[in-house]
Amino acid sequence: MNPFLDKKVFLALLACLAIAMPSWAGEGHDHGEAPAATAGAALPRVTSSSELFELVGIVQGEEMVIYLDSFATNTPVTDAKIEVEIGSVKGMAEAQPDGTYHFSNTALASSGTQPVNFTVIAGTESDLLAGDLTVGETANGAEASTGATAWRRRAAYAAAAVLTLLLLVGVVRRLGRRQNRSRAVPLVVALCAGLAAGASSFEVNAGEGHDHGEAPAAAAGKGPHRLPDGSVFLPKNSQRQLAVRTLVAELKSLPKTIELGGMVTMDPNAGGRVQPTIAGRLEAGPRGLPQLGQVVRKGEVLAFVRASANPIERGNQLAQTAELKSRLQLAQQRATRLAQLEGTVAQKDQDEAKADVSSLQQRLAAVSASVSAGEALTAPVTGVIASAKAVKGQVVDAREVLFEITDPNRLQVQASAFDAALAANIASASVAAGSASVPLAFVGAGTVLQEGALPLLFKASGQSALPLAVNQSVKVVVQTKERVQGMGMPAAAIVKTASNQDMVWVHAAPETFVPRTVRFMALDGATVSVTDGLKPGDRVVTQGAALLNQVR
Repeated sequence: MNPFLDKKVFLALLACLAIAMPSWAGEGHDHGEAPAATAGAALPRVTSSSELFELVGIVQGEEMVIYLDSFATNTPVTDAKIEVEIGSVKGMAEAQPDGTYHFSNTALASSGTQPVNFTVIAGTESDLLAGDLTVGETANGAEASTGATAWRRRAAYAAAAVLTLLLLVGVVRRLGRRQNRSRAVPLVVALCAGLAAGASSFEVNAGEGHDHGEAPAAAAGKGPHRLPDGSVFLPKNSQRQLAVRTLVAELKSLPKTIELGGMVTMDPNAGGRVQPTIAGRLEAGPRGLPQLGQVVRKGEVLAFVRASANPIERGNQLAQTAELKSRLQLAQQRATRLAQLEGTVAQKDQDEAKADVSSLQQRLAAVSASVSAGEALTAPVTGVIASAKAVKGQVVDAREVLFEITDPNRLQVQASAFDAALAANIASASVAAGSASVPLAFVGAGTVLQEGALPLLFKASGQSALPLAVNQSVKVVVQTKERVQGMGMPAAAIVKTASNQDMVWVHAAPETFVPRTVRFMALDGATVSVTDGLKPGDRVVTQGAALLNQVR
């Protein structure tokens, strides 16, 4: 035994080394269950593309699943004939109901890199695609790298153990006398604990090839995931599930556009309102009260309004009626007596009596009718009931709007422009109606500002109808006579980044999509012109961009 170590110090040293050594374990040590990402490594792939087609072949065992798409649009090509050539092996791939093609051969299971040729015939188009298939080498390389790293790690652990022993012996020697050596036990324990913690930290942060965290992006599995550079790996099967479609960007001369706020209005010559001129109680017309969407004809009776009066007015009307009846009765009696005295009474007096009778009869009829007067409400134009605010028995006021009638094929849009010179620079215009864009014809501009803006009036161009509602707010895209260079594409291609910037997704590789920040302006209600951020020939995602943007 070393004379400088007593029994207590020696036992403490052995116990501390026993605690520290498991954390310095060598090859074969266990840190729990392996990460799931490593188990889901991507399968061997062969990719190739041309001006016509884009192909991805995924190998699993002795079978290859082939995805064939149109290069420009990413539309699946499901009616092609594909001949596969691997070295001296040739064969035809079989079309499957899901739109893929399957090819089976034992040559696919051979490790190493081998060229693969695909002869594609689809309708009148044919092409030769080529690529390299690598099977097994990636995994073997990773295993060799892991083995080399393990040897370096064991050498580092051995050096750390030797340094630890030397450090502990030196500490004990420095303590000198035997009575001081007994107090070295707590110090030895503390040093060993610290070294054990440092070794554990060193092992957790092991070098290349020793991974206890998330798997690298390249081996993160077969599912969609975002790569460290911000691009997205989206397998072909996921692209088809999300219906991802692309468009090849082309630089063109496009009109400069301006977006204006507007509102849908009815054509004053093809729409109207039904309003009573008297107050009263509402009654149904011959076909009942009209309902929303019902077609009516011009002059058709829609409802009746029975006049209503307060008790005083009604009493006055009844009193006047009674007085007129009494006067009429006296006038009739006088006219009868004069008629009996014909020859002795001047004809002038007889005619005057008859005129009094006729006048009183007309006055009585007018006053009697006013007591229970009514008004027939008729349709001013032929069209569709757009608004109905009437029920049976409803008491209405004069000039109250009960029905609105419009012609859905003759709606108009009134926009507001803050530049008075714009009216003379309009080439065309359109309005977004759902996912479609309806062209508009410029009717004219007002000369009086309304709320600080100049009103511009548009109507649907040609036979087009606006599938919009009256008083609906819309966005009018006006194309001016000025031209700019840009790349036209659907508005659905524009999405937002995490920092709320406008961007598009570019199909950079068969299964890789790259984000590009862009600047654009609207061309009409459904398309835009990208003026910066893209190059001619870029394949931009026009359908499924919003879903692609959610991949993490």
